[in-house]
Amino acid sequence: MASDESTAGTTTDAATAKEERRQRQLDRTEIVLAILLGVAAILTAWSTFQSAQLGSAMTAAYSEGIRVSDAASQAFNDASAADVADQALFLEFAKSAQAGDEDTAGYIHDSLMSAELAAAVDWWSEQPDSSGYDTPFTEDNPNWSTAMYDDAAALDADAQAQFDEAKDKDALGSDFDILAIIIALALFLFGVASLVRQERIKIGLGAVGAVILVFSIVRLLQLGNPAGVTLSLIF
Repeated sequence: MASDESTAGTTTDAATAKEERRQRQLDRTEIVLAILLGVAAILTAWSTFQSAQLGSAMTAAYSEGIRVSDAASQAFNDASAADVADQALFLEFAKSAQAGDEDTAGYIHDSLMSAELAAAVDWWSEQPDSSGYDTPFTEDNPNWSTAMYDDAAALDADAQAQFDEAKDKDALGSDFDILAIIIALALFLFGVASLVRQERIKIGLGAVGAVILVFSIVRLLQLGNPAGVTLSLIF
């Protein structure tokens, strides 16, 4: 009888010890899940914040691109208007000169033409007929400038650069949005795992969530901090 009681007591102690070990393991699993939940929540917030900052930067770049593009269009219009006016003055000058009306030609040259146009016409007038220059509006004319067109082209290039920057920031923002959704899936798995009492299911859900979280961390490291977020900006 005493031997049976001793065996029963040993069996009970072993069962109790096993249950305690199981409970400790379960507690450790719960702690790990809680930590992973916290990490996933922080990464989700980081991705969302990056996306928001990139969205604001994209809007600013796009707005600046529109402004510069409008300025480029106006510059092209101004350059074209000035070019048309110069060509009209030169045509009247040439007609008067061909007709032998020196007074009118002189008046147009001295009073109506800009200094640049007058210098360009003077250079053209000095060229021999064999040069083949029908007008002074040629790149070979050192006094004829396309600076207004060049400035307009530079503004247009700046506008395109702003639009390209806006597209890049929009694409990066989308990457962070997608990553936030992926991390949210890990959050969901961790949350379900913390509620399930069956250890195998708990560990299985946690393991899948951990794989997703590791992938997300690697992807976040690849994306970096394109929005330039700093602690001073956050706080």
